[in-house]
Amino acid sequence: MESQRWKRLAFEYRRPGHYDWINATTLGVLLHLQPQVPEAAAVLVAIAALRCIRYRRAV
Repeated sequence: MESQRWKRLAFEYRRPGHYDWINATTLGVLLHLQPQVPEAAAVLVAIAALRCIRYRRAV
């Protein structure tokens, strides 16, 4: 069995477009209006919906 070299994690930042902002804002507001969703969870989901930080893996 050969040893395996692990590559560094490849994260990249992408500037969000207009539709990314619209989708994230809409999702954040809808989650904010739901009484059973904590405020912190709504903010984190809205940030994740922006899709500006991406993980790229080499195959």
